[in-house]
Amino acid sequence: MASRTGDTREEIVRLGMEFIQTYGYNAFSYADIAKKLNIKNAAVHYHFPGKEDLLIEIVGQYIQRYHDLARALEAPGLTSRKRIQAFIDRYTTLCDQGKICLIGSVGSDYFTMPETVKKKLGELVELVLGMVEGVLRDGKKKGEFSFPETPRVRALLMMTNLAAGVQLARITGQKDYKAICNSLVKQLADT
Repeated sequence: MASRTGDTREEIVRLGMEFIQTYGYNAFSYADIAKKLNIKNAAVHYHFPGKEDLLIEIVGQYIQRYHDLARALEAPGLTSRKRIQAFIDRYTTLCDQGKICLIGSVGSDYFTMPETVKKKLGELVELVLGMVEGVLRDGKKKGEFSFPETPRVRALLMMTNLAAGVQLARITGQKDYKAICNSLVKQLADT
C-alpha cells in the first residue's frame, strides 16, 4: 500500500491533470487543488514546488501512457485500422468525459511556459505523432490504407482533427465529433 504522502502526491497529479484538461493550465492554481483535496496549499508545494514541476510530472505520465499504448499495439494480429482506432478511442474517451487532450489544453498557454515544460511537451508531441505516423506508414505499406499525403502529413491531419474535434464537441456536441472520426477513418482508404 502506498504511503499517505504517496497517495497525496498521486491525487495532486490526478487533480492537476483533470483541471488542465477541463479548464486549461493557467485557469487553476495550487489553492484550487488544495481546496479540492482538503489539504494545505503548502502540501501541494511540498510535492511540486512550482506549477511547472506538476505539469512536467503530468506530461511525463502521459508519455508513459503512450509508451504503454505502443507496447499494446505491438500485439500480434492487430490490423493497422485497429491500431489507428486505438488512437481515436483515446480522444473519444476524453470527449465522453467532457475533457480535452493535454496537448490541446496547454497549447494556448505554450508561450507562457518555462523552457523545461516546452521541452517535455515537445517530447510528448513527437512521440504521439511518431507513433501515428508509424501506424499509417505500416498500413500504407501493407495496402490497408491509401492516402495521397506522406504518413507524417496524414498523422498531423489526423491528430489536429481529433484534438480540435474534442474541443469543438464541447460546443456542438458529440455528433459532430463522431462525424469527424468516421471521416478520418474513411479518408485512410481513399485514393
